[in-house]
Amino acid sequence: MERRDFFKILSTVSAGIAATSCERKSDTLIPMLVSDREIVPGHEQWHPAICGECAAGCGTIVRIMEGERIVERGGQKFRERIACVKKIEGNPLDPVSGGRLCARGQAAVQSLYNPDRVEGPRRRSGSRGRGEFSAAAWGEALDAVAQTLGKAKSSNPGRIVLLTGSRPGARATTIQRFLASLGAPPALTCPIGNLSLESKAAEAVFGWKGVPRYDLAGARYALGIGADFLGGWASPVYYARQFGNFRQGRPGVRGRLVQAESRMSITASSADEWLPLRPGSEPHFIIAITRALLDNKLGKNPEHLPAPVLESIQRADLTALARACGIDEKRLHRIARELGESEAPLVIAGASTVHTNSPQGLKASHYLNALLGNIGRPGGVLPPNPESANLPQTENLVASIKSAQILLLDGENPVYVLPSASGVHQALAGIEMIVSFGGFIDDSAAYADWILPDHHALESAAAAVPLVSPRPAITVAMPFVRPLYDTRPIEQTLGELARRVNVTFEPATPKSLIEPLLPPDQTWNDVVRLGGLWRDIPEAPEAGKLTAEKLEWSDAAFSGDSQQFPLLFQPYLSVQYDDGRGANLPWMQELPDPASSAMWDLPLEIDPQTAAGLKVATGDWVRVESQAGSLEALAYVHPAAVPGVVSMGIGEGHIRYGRYASGRGANPLSIVAPVWEESTGSLAFGATRVRLARLEKKPRGLTQFSPQDREQGPWGYR
Repeated sequence: MERRDFFKILSTVSAGIAATSCERKSDTLIPMLVSDREIVPGHEQWHPAICGECAAGCGTIVRIMEGERIVERGGQKFRERIACVKKIEGNPLDPVSGGRLCARGQAAVQSLYNPDRVEGPRRRSGSRGRGEFSAAAWGEALDAVAQTLGKAKSSNPGRIVLLTGSRPGARATTIQRFLASLGAPPALTCPIGNLSLESKAAEAVFGWKGVPRYDLAGARYALGIGADFLGGWASPVYYARQFGNFRQGRPGVRGRLVQAESRMSITASSADEWLPLRPGSEPHFIIAITRALLDNKLGKNPEHLPAPVLESIQRADLTALARACGIDEKRLHRIARELGESEAPLVIAGASTVHTNSPQGLKASHYLNALLGNIGRPGGVLPPNPESANLPQTENLVASIKSAQILLLDGENPVYVLPSASGVHQALAGIEMIVSFGGFIDDSAAYADWILPDHHALESAAAAVPLVSPRPAITVAMPFVRPLYDTRPIEQTLGELARRVNVTFEPATPKSLIEPLLPPDQTWNDVVRLGGLWRDIPEAPEAGKLTAEKLEWSDAAFSGDSQQFPLLFQPYLSVQYDDGRGANLPWMQELPDPASSAMWDLPLEIDPQTAAGLKVATGDWVRVESQAGSLEALAYVHPAAVPGVVSMGIGEGHIRYGRYASGRGANPLSIVAPVWEESTGSLAFGATRVRLARLEKKPRGLTQFSPQDREQGPWGYR
């Protein structure tokens, strides 16, 4: 689509359906006895929006057509004409999505029209955790919440805790201003997939604020380490586009990708070569590659490495490092030689699975890229989006919840993402008041005393900062459909609470965030029409000054005796559900798992050697037991699983999360040990040992899309 044509399409939006769908006087009620054939369908229109299914902040366009819903008024049922969302695609003008969108983004329409959405304010009517609520009026709910909030503000505002997502923008700014007006501490975020480790490492090495961007499209040889950037890490849509250009976007050039990871992830399966690392050995691997480059004089800029760092690497024992990561030393030298001889080498490191030593590996990867001479250069490591500097923190999350008098939940689900052994269930039971602003009753909202539901992302005004973007960017959306239910934007709710508590603060709006940044040739209306403000890249990006601290590395810590618990347990962010929030969407439940092709469940991946020793076949029930607890899951014998390592996707196992997710499958995070990475407070969810036992339950078999897998086992003919 040409930019000019797209601009014409969007220019028809602002005065069209948005006006007719948001004014009560335009309601049209049609008696139920009118035939469907007598209703003339409307014309389609496209609106810019923001995908709210993860923190990547992809810009989208939404297809709107006239539709209808059934309403009851005066005891009679009518069809009410409304503006309906029919389809969601990537915004071709957006530098992150570039007109593409992942499956979760496509499924956001099912979140909007989900039958389990909370339709208005709710008051808890049963005991905490049971998810029993009764309807309440907004005034009643706000008065009750404000009364307790005012008492906490007067006595000890430090015990007011708010959990929110990790995406900066107008919403995050409003929340921070609200908390500051109460004297409460800054908002916290749950420690799964929030990239706090990556941000912390970049700040420690370069002084950058935010998550670095890797220019994969400009590289010739890429070495991925621990980052499933085509799966669930950082910004999958952006890096999938980058990967396409890396492979086929340059005439006569095909980039080579080598992925070093402890699981055959989507990225590893797409690579030219996979190096099966032992879990937690990423720092050892990176130091080994760096040492091999120095030994073979293949580092382009060894003089750029600070003396303490260079000294630490030169003292490293390459043979011992190779043994620790489980990769043959000759293979390490070959990879180092290929990387060093490449015209445009790049190392992409991340913590898709967090270990206690993950920050060491991330810091070491930045020094490795500095040795390769690609910091701040095309095809290398580039500074973060400058607008993404202020990210919510994860430090002392469990301790903050345990000490909280009031807990405010903005879409976060600590009951699901925190280990049962952390004591989060008991902590929630003892909090004086819990308030959820979420649109669904999930595992944590079931503990709430009040639910003050927010508009859905597709019904809201928003300005969000993408965590990874090739240009300084803020994605913008304005309302274009009328809210389906009696919900309110969180900015309005916080403003009402502040007024009742007698504090003042100014909520941030998309317009107030954007206008100070507008260039002379652009207006606010232009930004709304296009779907964002995308500024020019500085001609010379900041390269970052390397810190001169000594580089250290250590073995990852694992909870559990290796004799009693011989296997390493590796939960990972699933492409379908992310950290579990997408499990209530039936399209995501039906999406085949990339590894096992399983649908409506996520199995435990077991290597063939371990499976043979336990006499386990695909589809058998197994018990997974750690020191912190146990779960039961269906087995999938994965031919590419690392021996001694069992992996399981995060997403299933919700106690309460609507009809599509509740009581389905198992939650791998529930049995991980409460081990924390010290510098950020992130949960080290890869630091748990387990043991397996085959259960004598009748195998039901996995619901699998792949005929090859489906035909194996006692239910097949093989």
